[in-house]
Amino acid sequence: MSVSQVASSLGISKDKASGYLENLRQQRKLDLFVVGKSNVYTLKQEKNSKAIGIISGKGGVGKTVVAVNLAAALMSFGKDVIAVDADIKMSGLGLQLGMYYFPVSLNDVLNNNADIINAIYIHPSGLRIIPASLSLESVEISNLSKVLSSNLFENSLVLVDSPPGLDSHNLEVIRACKEVILVTLPEIPSVADTIKTIEVCKELGTKPIGIIVNRYRKEKEQLNYKEIESACEIPVIGVIPEDKTIRKSIHKQMPSVFLNPYSPSSLEFKRIAARILGFNYPVTFFQRLKGIFWRLRKWKSLLYSLVLFSWFS
Repeated sequence: MSVSQVASSLGISKDKASGYLENLRQQRKLDLFVVGKSNVYTLKQEKNSKAIGIISGKGGVGKTVVAVNLAAALMSFGKDVIAVDADIKMSGLGLQLGMYYFPVSLNDVLNNNADIINAIYIHPSGLRIIPASLSLESVEISNLSKVLSSNLFENSLVLVDSPPGLDSHNLEVIRACKEVILVTLPEIPSVADTIKTIEVCKELGTKPIGIIVNRYRKEKEQLNYKEIESACEIPVIGVIPEDKTIRKSIHKQMPSVFLNPYSPSSLEFKRIAARILGFNYPVTFFQRLKGIFWRLRKWKSLLYSLVLFSWFS
C-alpha cells in the first residue's frame, strides 16, 4: 500500500496517511520499500529467514542469470537479500559475477569445516553471495537445510541457485527450501521438464510459487505464457524478454538490473521482485523511454568526443 492509496481510502490528507503508516512501521507492523520516489508499505513478515530455491528441470535456461538479477532487483527495493550458489560442483553464480577466488565457500560450510559467516562475499555492486567451489570432492549437501536455517539469515530473503535437473543434489535443494521458483524457456522440451519438476516439488512438500519464462521473443514459434500456465497448472509470475543487456551484463560481470535499471529485462525482474515482496510495480511508458536513453548514453559520449576532436583539430 502507498501513502496515496491509504489517504484516498481513509479520506485523509497524505501527510496524515504518511504519519499513520510510519507509526505502524516503527511499531514493527509494516515493512517499508522504496520504489522510485514513492514509499510502499507491506505487512511485516515473520522474523525468520525465507529461502526460495531457483530451480529448473534442465540446464541452459538461464537459471543463474535469473537468480542473480532477481536478487539485485530485491536489493534495489531495500530488501536484505543473499544469493546462495548451491550448484556445488560448478560455481556458476560467482563466475558470472567475476568472483573467482574464495578461501571459504558453501562446500566448506556444508562439510562442517567453516562457519557460514566466513563464506559471505560482497560483489562491487553490493550484492551479497555465498559461492560454491569448483570442486569434484564430495560434499554433505544434506546439511543445506541446517545452513539455511542459520540465525545469520534472520529477516533475510535467501535465493538459492540450484543445480539443473533432478539429481540428488537438486532434490536436497528442493527439500531445504520452503518455496521454489521454476525457470523455463518458452519451448516444449523445457516446459515438459518443468512439469516433471513441479510434480517432484509437490511430492517433497515444497511449494512451487510460480514460473519465470526466460528469453521470451516476439515470435510465433514458441509457447506463450498462457499456454505454459495451462500446461503446468501454476502461475507464470514473470516473462523475461530476450535482451542484449543480459549478454552485456555477463560480459561486464554485473547484474543487468544495475547495469541498465530501465532495460526491458531489468524492469521485468523488478516487477517479479515486487510481486514476491507483496506489492505491485507498474512499468510505465516513461521507464521504458528511460531505458532507450540509457542505451544511447555511450553514443552521446562518442558524439561529444568527436565534436571536441573536430573542434580542436
